[in-house]
Formats: sequence, structure tokens, C-alpha cells
Amino acid sequence: MGKLSIRNLTKSYGDHTVVNKVNIEVDDSQLLTIVGPSGCGKTTILRMIAGFIEPTGGQIYLDDKLLVDVENRIAPIAPEKRNIGMVFQSYAVWPHMKVFDNVAYPLKLRKVSKDEIKSEVMRVLKVVHLEGLENRMAHELSGGQQQRVALARALVMKPKLLLLDEPLSNLDAALREEMRGEIKEIQRTQHITIINVTHDQIEAMTMSDRVAVVRKGVLEQFASPYELYEEPVNTFVARFIGSANILPATKKADAVRDSDGMMDVMVAGCYPLKVPYVDSKNEQGFVAVRTHHMAPNEASPLKAHIRRALYQGSQIEYYLEAPGCEMFRLLTDVSFIQPEGADIAVDITKAVWLDE
Repeated sequence: MGKLSIRNLTKSYGDHTVVNKVNIEVDDSQLLTIVGPSGCGKTTILRMIAGFIEPTGGQIYLDDKLLVDVENRIAPIAPEKRNIGMVFQSYAVWPHMKVFDNVAYPLKLRKVSKDEIKSEVMRVLKVVHLEGLENRMAHELSGGQQQRVALARALVMKPKLLLLDEPLSNLDAALREEMRGEIKEIQRTQHITIINVTHDQIEAMTMSDRVAVVRKGVLEQFASPYELYEEPVNTFVARFIGSANILPATKKADAVRDSDGMMDVMVAGCYPLKVPYVDSKNEQGFVAVRTHHMAPNEASPLKAHIRRALYQGSQIEYYLEAPGCEMFRLLTDVSFIQPEGADIAVDITKAVWLDE
């Protein structure tokens, strides 16, 4: 088992709050990714879970075990007693040791028998596809292989929870894609709960069962990748996950839900659109529109000016300007080719209303 419960988790340094009352529930064997821009507090959350940083407020449970409870002044459980494995951004693989000794190190610290050490090390080396390399010196390995050594060392203790602190950031694009698949396979075969921290939205969306989007220490949204992409709660999430177009929109304060669960809005002062109903009294707001939910249509009332046109092989990315709107993007196939400086009209096929 490895169910994680984080309740009102807070960390402050003097008057500066870096994590503010964060609540997260992760079920056993799920993979959660905490994502956000640099300095948002995501690594601080991870290190509080690990026990490397002491919170100034809140509780952390792993299954029914209370790891820390600030309000009730219960002493936090030491990191080495939490049954949590961690892989650092720098891997922290010892270059002067062989692969076997790197992976065996935590078992040796616990004075596990030599026979059990050998058995467990070979087991996890097979899990991370490093069998046959146990006698290789760590400094002779590629970056991807060193990453696997770090994973094996974290897994050898059979932790309830595995923490990953931006483990793929030092790898090239091809290796990152490969390791994303490896980590998902480890989650599936080892039935382990994983908490991953990254600033890479693609990594967050492709690997995760649940995603926590953090900004300035505040949990903006906690949802599945699908929900984050299709139903962002605000413009920050919409922009950060999938780079949505954000266009100004208005609606009536008493907008009604129609029989299809939709409501009427006006986009950019000229384009009537139906969007999923939101219980909001705000008349001014925005709509978030994914690039694949826009299409050229000369009959559309939404007129735009092409500022830039970027040919990308199978598609063209247009950067558009329209009155009262920030620059937005349109992706089309190569059958629709327009020069920079041309005027076009655009249809919106799907959008969501956002108050802020």
C-alpha cells in the first residue's frame, strides 16, 4: 500500500510563504505529477514529503501512518524511517562504485545479509533493464543508464512511495521519452505509488494518473490530465497546460443553462459561441480555446491579421492578431497557406469559460 494524504501543507520562511495550505490525495499505485514554473514550491512539497524540510503547517499521512502533524506538535518521523525512496535531479550516483555497489548501498546500511543483498540488487537491476551491467563502473554509464541506477537504488528497499525530483531534466529528448515509458512500466509492474516533480507539461500529461498544478505555492488545480486540458479552472492552468488561446468574452450575469448544458457567450465582442455552463455571476471573463478547436472560415465574424506564419512540415502555425485580443495561434494543415500580413476569418468549435 502507498496512499498519500497531504492536508493544509504549508511552508513559510519568515513572512514569505512558499507553500500555502496544499491538499492532495494520491491513491495506492497512482502516479502523481506536481507541475509548475520554477520557484512555484513544487520541490519544497516533495522535500516535505520526504522529510528533508519540516513544514510550518499541515499534516502528511502515508497510508495510516502520520509522518508529520504541525498543529498537534507531533514530532515528524525521520526521513530514513518513512519507507520512501527518492531519485534526485542529479541522480547522485557514486562514480567510484560499481553499479552493484551503488544499488546495494542502502541495503548495506541496514545490515542486510549478503545473500539477500545480491538477490534484491539483481531483482531491481532486471526491473530497470540493467541486468549484465552490475560490474560496470558508474562513471562508464550513459546518462540514461545512470538514471536507471538511481531508480534501482530507490526501489531496492521496496518503498511504499517513490519520489522523483525532475529526474528527466538532464536527458536529451529521445532519452526523456524512453524513460517516461520506463517509469510508467515500473509503476505498473511494481504496483508502487510515485510522486513526480517537473516543469515539463508534456512529461506531466503523458506519465500521470493525476496532476497537481502549482503557482506561487498555491495548488491551482488537481485533476486528471484530461480534465486539466479540457476543463482548466483559470487562465494560468489553460496557458501552462497545452498553451491555450485566451480570448476576452462576455456573458449575461444570469446566463442560463440550455438543454445541452451550454450557455451563450460573446467572444471578442463579435463572435457568438456556446460553451459549457458555468455557475458564475461575472459578465466579463475569457474563453480558453485549444489551437485544434479553431479553423479558418471566411464567413466567420471573428477577423484576424496574420502576424507570423511558421511552416512546420505537416502543418502551419499562424500567430494572429484581432481587435481587443492578445496574440493567439491557429494550426492548419498545409492545404491552407496564407502569407504573413494577410487577413483571415476564424471559427471556434469548442471553448470553456474562465472568470480569471
